[in-house]
Amino acid sequence: MNTHNGITGLFRNMNMKNKLLIVFFLIGLLPILFFALIFYRDSTKAFEVELSKYTVEIAKQVGERLDSFVQEMERVGNIVRFDPDVQTILHDSQDPTEPALVYSIRSTRDLFDNIGNLRSHLKGIFLITDSGLLVYNGAGEVAKRNYSFEQDDWYWQIKQKELFHLNPVHPQTYLKDEPVVTFSARLMDNREFRTKGTLLFDFSPKIIREMSETIQLGSTGYVFMMTEDGRYVIPTEQSLSWLQEDNRLQFFQGKTSGHFQMKIDGQMMLVGFYTSSQTGWKIVGVVPFSELATEMQSIRVGIVLVGLAAIIVIFILSTALSRMITRPLKDLEQNMRVVEKGDFNVSLTLRSHDEIGRLSNQFNRMVAELNRMKDEVYMAEVREYRHQLLRKNSEMKALQAQINPHFLYNTLNVIVCIAEVYDVDDIVSVSQALSHMFKYSISGSSITTMEEEIDHLNAYLSIVQVRFPNKFTVRVHVDPELLPNKILKLICQPIVENSVTHAFQGREGIGEISIAVRNEGGDIVFRFEDNGIGIDEYRLREIHAQLQEDEPNFLDPNEHIGLVNVRLRLQMYYREKFSMNIWSRINEGTCVEMRIAGGIDTVQYVGRG
Repeated sequence: MNTHNGITGLFRNMNMKNKLLIVFFLIGLLPILFFALIFYRDSTKAFEVELSKYTVEIAKQVGERLDSFVQEMERVGNIVRFDPDVQTILHDSQDPTEPALVYSIRSTRDLFDNIGNLRSHLKGIFLITDSGLLVYNGAGEVAKRNYSFEQDDWYWQIKQKELFHLNPVHPQTYLKDEPVVTFSARLMDNREFRTKGTLLFDFSPKIIREMSETIQLGSTGYVFMMTEDGRYVIPTEQSLSWLQEDNRLQFFQGKTSGHFQMKIDGQMMLVGFYTSSQTGWKIVGVVPFSELATEMQSIRVGIVLVGLAAIIVIFILSTALSRMITRPLKDLEQNMRVVEKGDFNVSLTLRSHDEIGRLSNQFNRMVAELNRMKDEVYMAEVREYRHQLLRKNSEMKALQAQINPHFLYNTLNVIVCIAEVYDVDDIVSVSQALSHMFKYSISGSSITTMEEEIDHLNAYLSIVQVRFPNKFTVRVHVDPELLPNKILKLICQPIVENSVTHAFQGREGIGEISIAVRNEGGDIVFRFEDNGIGIDEYRLREIHAQLQEDEPNFLDPNEHIGLVNVRLRLQMYYREKFSMNIWSRINEGTCVEMRIAGGIDTVQYVGRG
């Protein structure tokens, strides 16, 4: 039920063009697919029968080659069996020193040489008497001395078979450690009418492999031989583990030939087999069904081509019709996307007066109304932004006007006192310094150079040194390369004034104030330090809280107006590039650090934009 609802919802939400395409596809393709599947099924069955016969015939050809080889070796074996010298060896093998036996052994070896010269892949002929005498022709190789054949299982199996027999591959451990296929027979002493020895013809496995190598079953098909119990006759590169799965050997047992299909490693295979009449071995051909079914592939390709042609025709027809119906809707959709991006200068051309035409007309009216509303909203935003600029400008001017009136008052008192009591030139220097400070403060621009800011600070310090003689010393250090840099005006003097005013109240001795401006890792860092009375933790937390306020109260007598003023102005101009930190301990002093990120070349006036 959920699946049905999902499909219905998918079709319902699909655009009209795709719906039309699907309908035409179903109408056009379903009949074609129906008849194509019926034709393909019937032709597949016919080809399966023919291909199965072909695979069995291939296996039969290999089996006939194998039978011919066995029959030929039986004739050769009979020549050896009835040879007089071989009979002498079987009868007199108990006494190896007998002259007649020695002569027979030499003659038998000559016979073995003659037989070996006429047959390729022959690795040796061996005559083993039951008394342990070995006569052989090892193709130039020397057999191991005193080798006991009785220790090998394959040899015991050969001794159990009286007739000629072709045996599966086994190691030739008595001559060379290499695999061989052995044609064997038990030999009878015709004088005593009982078996006294075993005859072995050892061949390279290639002689068996070559019987099937010329057979081509597709590009990946192969032929192999196996015994009744499913063992290899000779090793192959293919894995035959599938024979042991699901008792598949039962398909071969009790049958001379046959064919069937099965999945091997996930692929459908055609298996045909034939049983050798001479050895009882099964010659099995295995080939992927798809590789042999060339005619079936042609039919399949034909069906696919017809289907593709039908799809193309249906696609052309359905596309033409759907485009005719959906083109106005597509135009409407594209224009709506333009409107979504904020562009209201669009309109649709009316091509008809049907439902789509009326919808296009309504769209044009809607866009015109949105364009009018956009203009109204834009003008309202401009007015609001202008008000914000004026408010910010007023706040900026108010902040710049926060110069400590006590400082001006006390400075003027100093000038008066000096003039009345001492009558010295200090009046001139103090007056000049105060004039420089006033001139610097009232200049129109809020931006200055680092050099001018430090000059203003030095003017202030020359005044307070006269006001508070021998109360503290001041060290000022500025990296020379920073002097031409642009910087916000009046940021150093208010912080130093805090130190002068608060740091040394009630302290004995001469204090120290250090001002440093450096380039640290690409940032400009201002550091103001004193060794004054410090600030307790509670008051330090209050100062930190005040510095975090967006709109501090400058009328609050507890506010640190200088610090707050500087922090707020720098924050407004440099924004996230600016940071301020304060550290202090009682009786150890206070440090104020300001950092402007960006470096010598990039730290310029950021402004409000």
